[in-house]
Amino acid sequence: MLKIIGAASLLLLAACGAFAQTQYELNTGWQCAASKDVNVPGETLSRTDYPLQQWMPATVPGTVLTSLLNNGRVPDPFYGMNNERIPDIYHTGNAHYTYWFAHDFTEARPGGDGQVWLHFRGVNDGCDVFLNGHKLTSSGHYGAYLRHSYNITPWLSATGKNRLAVIVYPPAVPGNPNGGQGGDGTIAKNVGPQYTAGWDWIQPMRDRNTGIWDKVFIERTGAVRIRHPHIITRVPGKRFPGVQTQPAQVQVSAELENAGNKAIAGQLRYTLGGKQVVKQVTLSPQSVTTVQLPDLQLANPKLWWPAGYGTQHLYPLQLQFVAGGKVLDTDDSQVGVREIQTYWNAHTNSRETSVNGQRIFIKGGNWIASDAMFRFSAARYDAEVRFHRDMHLNLIRIWGGSLTERPEFYAACDKYGLLVFQDFWMSGDCNGRWLDPAKKEDQWTRRAYPDDHNLFPASVADPGKDAAQPRIAGLLVWW
Repeated sequence: MLKIIGAASLLLLAACGAFAQTQYELNTGWQCAASKDVNVPGETLSRTDYPLQQWMPATVPGTVLTSLLNNGRVPDPFYGMNNERIPDIYHTGNAHYTYWFAHDFTEARPGGDGQVWLHFRGVNDGCDVFLNGHKLTSSGHYGAYLRHSYNITPWLSATGKNRLAVIVYPPAVPGNPNGGQGGDGTIAKNVGPQYTAGWDWIQPMRDRNTGIWDKVFIERTGAVRIRHPHIITRVPGKRFPGVQTQPAQVQVSAELENAGNKAIAGQLRYTLGGKQVVKQVTLSPQSVTTVQLPDLQLANPKLWWPAGYGTQHLYPLQLQFVAGGKVLDTDDSQVGVREIQTYWNAHTNSRETSVNGQRIFIKGGNWIASDAMFRFSAARYDAEVRFHRDMHLNLIRIWGGSLTERPEFYAACDKYGLLVFQDFWMSGDCNGRWLDPAKKEDQWTRRAYPDDHNLFPASVADPGKDAAQPRIAGLLVWW
């Protein structure tokens, strides 16, 4: 699972954790209500003794429209002319699709130096989060593609009974769904999916995909948490599938967060291919430290190849932080050992790609979110990516007007040998690339989108961060 930034750098981001890190998904038992029907603040709403009367069951992960559809409040927008019967946010105003989501869960306050974390993998477009009468978000959680984590240890109830309440805000500028590509184009003032205002292949999503669209996790760790594992594999020279090869180099780093009030001395370690790599570290209290482990020379590596060129071997790699003889946190990955180079061929005026020194004939397919209401599962991703492999493709291009994809998508790509080419969001039709009479603002004004320029690079940098299951990146990124 490797990520190419620009032309040549190489990056692997790890998948998910296990115990000492223990995690579970909050994916059932949610309730929701329109904010206009709730007349108490989040601090009150998030108390377990506050009654949630006349709230309806909610689908999380999912959009507001998903919950409304599942409760029979709107017709299925993908049948006949049903979509015309659903109120559009441009006409109703954002308040119509601003919703509260609440979830009661059991989690005891940990003893000793134990920590409990709350992770959001994706909310569109923003939210405020409350737990047991406390507001966790100081300035709001904004950005459809950003993950956020909260240390909820101090706010867990002494009884173990807890309530999470989340108010979800739609994109600030929903745009007019006037039949243009991305409607009138102003949806691109936000940093989020642009197709939700309508495109030539899809009618507008009336809520603009507002909701907790990706997974929510609770994670338990010791005082130290492993964050942002970063694994680079170097495969010099020209290699051949199925042939014994010279060593490959594995470079591993990670951030260690010490949430405790005292310094902790321990070791970050992992085992790959039967060899263990260890780094001794001392972590200051209430700090985050980046640790670079010694490089590993992996003898006779089993390499990862794109579909049609060889097998897709994946090595298990478990990072552990150990202190005082105890494992405080772990993080498990599947590592594909490969090196990708991309370069410009001046003769053909085209970009070429090599994997492990072998030039690859790219056979790619375009990928847009396969369900416009984000109703995905690991099994669905597995099947749809396998279909691409079965069509003898070796690359998927993720169109820029849609999503950055979930870890389950990238895991399937690693499994079936699909490279991934990720567009950035300004590559859509809304951003002033050309004249368009359907757009509200002129071409040069649109080139200044989005309104929040700082959010854009933060969203680009985010994949792999701050989630119990980081978004694994196996992709070429191009701009």
